[in-house]
Amino acid sequence: MRYPRGVHLTRSLVIVLGSASVLAALIGLIQLVSVWVGIEADADMGWFFLALALAILTVFGQSSSWLRRLLADEDPSAHRARRSVVWVLVSAVILLIAGLKIGSTDTDAYKSLVFGEGGLVEWSQVIILASACRVAWLIGADLRGQFQSPFPHLLARGFAVILGLLLMEELAWGQVIFGWETPESIRSINAQQETTLHNIGWFQDRLDLFVFLATLTLLLIVVLVPRISKRVLRRLSSQRQSLIQAIVPASYIWPLFLLVVVLAYCVATRSFSEVIVNRDQEWGELVLYGSGLLLLLRTRILLGPSEKKYAEF
Repeated sequence: MRYPRGVHLTRSLVIVLGSASVLAALIGLIQLVSVWVGIEADADMGWFFLALALAILTVFGQSSSWLRRLLADEDPSAHRARRSVVWVLVSAVILLIAGLKIGSTDTDAYKSLVFGEGGLVEWSQVIILASACRVAWLIGADLRGQFQSPFPHLLARGFAVILGLLLMEELAWGQVIFGWETPESIRSINAQQETTLHNIGWFQDRLDLFVFLATLTLLLIVVLVPRISKRVLRRLSSQRQSLIQAIVPASYIWPLFLLVVVLAYCVATRSFSEVIVNRDQEWGELVLYGSGLLLLLRTRILLGPSEKKYAEF
């Protein structure tokens, strides 16, 4: 079977990758000019590496049918390809983190390069969360048409609202964009002196533990729910089976969530502190948001119409 929404997503993804490549290159050039004229002290060269990587992915996605099969087809070979891609993503994240650490002169330089204001990780989180909000909202519209009960529709829309709150926290409720001064009443109790809730006093002291427990819970859900659903599906009609399968998390995505849990555990317990620093939790959040977006896109595609796939010659 082939899903038209997956085909449309493939085209949109190629356009987004190409646009993002141009944008990343422009940001890198702007930073270089800012350094040259003395406005900024240092430029983040990661923008150019990102632009190059995105350009390569754009060319590959445009010229190859593999990406379309990966996103739109339902058959054993496409399923195996998706499993392989998940492991490639895990390996790529590990190699990226290791490469940035090795390439930096010290820990402070690494933190400044990767996690500075306006850096790659911070804005990648924002873009992914904004996309996830939109997809979750659209899933709510799909569920409203397929369930008589309003609960699934409201649950999806509620999840979109939660993602929106996370997005606003990442943006410090607009402070990252508009750069206003943090009110003194918040500055005095905020660990990062920003207009955020999760960095305030009691939350900040327990944030690492909460993140670890939350990510561990999500990993268990991703691993166990697909197994449990197989038993439930046997007693449902074929239409309901397809609907539930679209909502249930993909079983093959667990390695990404495991990577998030490992990072969260190391940060929470200060394990391997000579290798994993506290700011590496930002990588875990990026992977977590990206994994969530992948699951939402999968659900959105599977909730749409499908058609028989004919052999390509």
